Amino acid sequence: MELTHVIIGNDHRYLRQFLQGCGVVPCNTPLCVSNPGFPFKDASEIAVKAVEMAAKGTGDLCPRLETRPVSGGMQREIVADPEVDLDIVTFKSLIEQCKRDQSYDALLARLKVVFSSLSRLSMSFADPNLDPKNPLSLLLSDVQQAYWLLRECPPEAQILIASAAERIMSSVAAMPNLVTPRLMKGILIIFMYPILKERPWQSSLVANLCQIVWRSSAACQRVLKYYLVTQRPSSGDGVASLEETMAWLVWLVHRFINMRVEMIEGYVTRAGLPSSTANLDDNVISALQCLYFFYHVNQEAKLIKYTEFYNESLNGFIDFMDDFKRFREKVFALCNFPFVLTVTTKANILKLESSVLMREKLQLAFFRALFAGVNPPYLLLTIRRDYIIEDALVQLQHKSHEDLKKQLKVKFVNEEGIDEGGVQKEFFQLAMRELIDPKYGMFTMNDESRLCWFAQSPLEDELALDEYNMVGRLIGLAIYNGIILDIHFPLALYKKLALAAESQGDPNRLDEQWDLDDLMEIDPTLAKGLRQLETFEGDVLEAYDRTFQIEYESFGQTFQHDLIPDGVNIPLTNTNRIEFVKEYLKFYFTTSIAKQFNAFSEGFHLVTLGSAIQLFRPEEVEQLICGSPDLDFNALEQITQYEGGFHAKSRIIRWFWETVHAYEDKDKKRLLFFATGSDRVPIGGLGHLSFTISKNGPDSMRLPTSHTCYNTLMLCAYSSKERLQERLMTAIGNAEGFGLM
Repeated sequence: MELTHVIIGNDHRYLRQFLQGCGVVPCNTPLCVSNPGFPFKDASEIAVKAVEMAAKGTGDLCPRLETRPVSGGMQREIVADPEVDLDIVTFKSLIEQCKRDQSYDALLARLKVVFSSLSRLSMSFADPNLDPKNPLSLLLSDVQQAYWLLRECPPEAQILIASAAERIMSSVAAMPNLVTPRLMKGILIIFMYPILKERPWQSSLVANLCQIVWRSSAACQRVLKYYLVTQRPSSGDGVASLEETMAWLVWLVHRFINMRVEMIEGYVTRAGLPSSTANLDDNVISALQCLYFFYHVNQEAKLIKYTEFYNESLNGFIDFMDDFKRFREKVFALCNFPFVLTVTTKANILKLESSVLMREKLQLAFFRALFAGVNPPYLLLTIRRDYIIEDALVQLQHKSHEDLKKQLKVKFVNEEGIDEGGVQKEFFQLAMRELIDPKYGMFTMNDESRLCWFAQSPLEDELALDEYNMVGRLIGLAIYNGIILDIHFPLALYKKLALAAESQGDPNRLDEQWDLDDLMEIDPTLAKGLRQLETFEGDVLEAYDRTFQIEYESFGQTFQHDLIPDGVNIPLTNTNRIEFVKEYLKFYFTTSIAKQFNAFSEGFHLVTLGSAIQLFRPEEVEQLICGSPDLDFNALEQITQYEGGFHAKSRIIRWFWETVHAYEDKDKKRLLFFATGSDRVPIGGLGHLSFTISKNGPDSMRLPTSHTCYNTLMLCAYSSKERLQERLMTAIGNAEGFGLM
C-alpha cells in the first residue's frame, strides 16, 4: 500500500505517530510507537490503521506530536534537540556519567528515544559545522566510535538498540518511498551496527536494510554512495577506513544470503525439488539488489577486490545451466548478478553452453545433409604447417557466425593425426605464436612488461586488418572450444572488448576512459614519465620545451600526430599538462589503434557475441583465455587418475610425484605442455584439470609419451627413480612435435 498516495489530503499525524512516535519514552498514549506497549508490528497493519484513523479522525493522537503536517511522507524536519539527539561528545559524557553512577539507566533512556525514531536518529552524530538536517552532515566516524564505546556497556544497551531499530526498519521497509535523503543517514547508522553480525538479527534487520537500499530513490542512493566513497579526517577507536566499511557491508549481506540459501537448500532437499533460481525468495532477491548497488559503488571507488562479491553459497546451490536459460528468457536469474558468480562457475556455464550449441549444430548439419545435400557438421580447418597463417586466414575469412559455432576440427596436411582435441591445441599454439610475434608486425612487445599491444600505424592495409580480424576470431574460437592460449595482452585489451560489446559496435556509444595505471601495466617507463610531468614542480614550458604534437614509429617510419587540433603550435605548459596526459592516453589506447582494434574486436565478437562471455569481467576474460597463474601440483596430484595397473601408491607413481614437486616452475610448465598440449593452468586451478597417468609397459629406455587429446601421460615401469627422472626430463625438454599423440 502506498501511504503517500492514500493519506495525501488527510492528517499525517497518525502516520508520524505510528512510524516515528513522539520521542518521549515511555509515552502514555496507547497508540504511539514510543509507548512500550504499542500494539502494531506489521507494516501493512500500520498502514491500514493510519488510513482509517486519518479518514475518520477518531482521536487517540499523542498530544506531544507537532500539529503541523508532514510534507512528502517522512520528511518532518525536526529541530536538533540537545536533550534528545546524540553526538559523540554527549555519548562519551553519558557513558562516563553512567560509570560514576554505576547505573546505565540514563544511557538506556537516551538510546531508546533516539533509536525509536528514524527522523531523530538521522539528526544524530551530525557535523557541528553543518545543519543536522543536511543529508551530508553525518559523521560516520562518530557513529563507529559510539558503537565501539558500547562494548563497555551492559548488553542491554545493544539489545535495546537492535530492538528499536528492528521496529523502525520493519515499518520503513514496506514503504521505502517514504525514505528521504536526510533519513538515509539513519539507515546507514543502523547498517553500521556491529550486532548485525549476530545471527538472531540477521533475518530481520539485514533483510529490511537490503530492501530499503534497493527500493529507495536515486537521491537517497546518492547520499548513501557519498558516505561510502568520501573519507573525512577522523581518528579514534573503532573508526574504520572506507575499505573496511565497504568490506563490512558486503560481508554482512553475504552472511544474510548464506543463511537464507542454507534454509532454502534444506527445504528443497526435503521436498525433492530442483536447485532452481525460482526457489530463491524475495529476501535473497533484495539482498542481491543491495549487493548490486554496493558493487557499482565499488566499481568507481575501487575499495575492495571484485572477488569479495563472489558468493560461494549461491555458486554451490544453483543449477546454473537452468539459470542461464532463465537469463536468456529475460526472467529473474542469478546471471543478472554476475558479480556474485565465481570465474569457475562462469567458465562452466560457458562450457555447457558451447557443448549444447555444438551438439545442436551437429544435429542440424546431419538433417540438412539428408534433405539438402552435404553440409559439413564441423568447422574443419585443413592446415599446411608451412602456411599456417595463410591457410587459416583463407578458411576463416568467409565463415559465418553459424559456422563458427560448430565444433572445431583441425587437420594438418599429410599427417595422420585425428583431432580429438590435441591437434587443435597445437594449431592454436603455433598460429598465435606467429601472429603475436613482434617480427610479424601486428603487435609490439614492451621489453619491460613483456606484454603485447597493437602496432600503431596510420596506414590503410586491408590485408593487415583481415589478419587482426582473424586473431580476434581465433581467440574467440579458443574460448568457445575450451583452449587456453599462451598470449600476453594487458588488461586494457579485455576492457576494450567489454566496452565494445556494451556499445554493440557503435563507436559513438563507446565510453573509454584511461588512466596512468592502465598505461603502467603495458609501458612502465612511459607511464612514469607522464606521471612525472603531472607532478613536476618547475616551469614545464622551459624544462620540456615541447608542443601538443608527438612522434611515433611504425614499420621503420616516423610519423607526427597532433593530440589536439593545431597541436604543433600549442606549447606544453603547467596549465595544460593534465590535458596533455589525458590526450596522450586517448591517443595510445584509442586513436592510434582504432582500425586495428575494431577489426580484432569484430572477429572476436563474431564468435562470442550473445554467449555467456557477457557474464565475465575483463579480468575474468583474461583468466578464461590465458588460464590461472597458480601451478599447484599438489592439487593436480589429488585429482589424478591411474590406469594400466598404476595406482596412487605404486613405486613409480611415488617417484614421479617426488620428482615433479621438486621441479622449478619452468619445468612444471614444460611437463604440463607435454602431457596436455598446453602449459597454461585452467580456470579454477590444476584441481579442475582432468589428468591421467597410464602404464606403458615394463621397464625400458623408451621415453614417456602422452595423449594430449585426453590429458594422459604414459610412463613405463622404470626400474629406478634416476631413470624415470632422466627419461622424463628428456621427453619434456623436446615436447613440441615429439612424443605427442
